[in-house]
Amino acid sequence: MALTERWTICRLGHVHWGARGGAGFLFRHRAGPSAPTTYLLAQRSRWVDEGNSWGIPGGALREDESPEEAARREVREELSVLPRYRVSDVEVQDCGGGWQFTIFTADVDREFDAFVGRETDAFGWFTGEQIAQLSLHPGLRRMLDGRVL
Repeated sequence: MALTERWTICRLGHVHWGARGGAGFLFRHRAGPSAPTTYLLAQRSRWVDEGNSWGIPGGALREDESPEEAARREVREELSVLPRYRVSDVEVQDCGGGWQFTIFTADVDREFDAFVGRETDAFGWFTGEQIAQLSLHPGLRRMLDGRVL
């Protein structure tokens, strides 16, 4: 079995974590019709790629995993919890050189507590307006570019 959780270089020469690509969840919650929508973000530990930036929990796909299976495993590893969710959107980002990261937008019935681990320094629930003020992971920034949350 090939080691898939490793650095890899795509056809354009970009360096990425995950030989088979990556995946993660953008969890969102809306308490009611007039309540603002909030999104769960995790602040990446200083020692990981793009450290200190805010992003979604996620990471590299293993050889035997689908993108959603990998995203679920990564959420458990990074936040120590996986809530009940409903996938409402799936977006596949391609760097242009063949490496892909799949983002599952997932609705949850309540804001849940997470626990920071080795790869995460903090987590929080943020409105779209608050997210616009954060130092975001470049991949999340690309996903959100031009969108109103």
